[in-house]
Amino acid sequence: MEIANAWEAEGEPLGESGGEHKVLLRSGDRVSCLYYKLPPSPDKDVMEGAHAHQSESVWYIIEGELEINVDGEPATLKKGDVMLRRFNAVLGNKVTSKVPAEVLIIASPNNVRST
Repeated sequence: MEIANAWEAEGEPLGESGGEHKVLLRSGDRVSCLYYKLPPSPDKDVMEGAHAHQSESVWYIIEGELEINVDGEPATLKKGDVMLRRFNAVLGNKVTSKVPAEVLIIASPNNVRST
């Protein structure tokens, strides 16, 4: 059994955004548990840095609020919300709350599907 604590684990900076990224748990290429802390970004365009991943993931919003766009569908996620990001979906986001957004993501990192 592996156990991790999002607040005690060491993280890595997310470049110029000032955010933080932590890989909490990883089971080979089957599943990962990730933690992100993203600073408020009211002036950012929601699609700035938008990209796709060849995986599916579940996002749980621990704190804050995010404006997101998934494959052209806009939505707002707030504390307590859960979202399923589909395989290969293009996602853009920005933090609209005055506090940093904290997000827990459970992902299938190498969930490659044939078409």
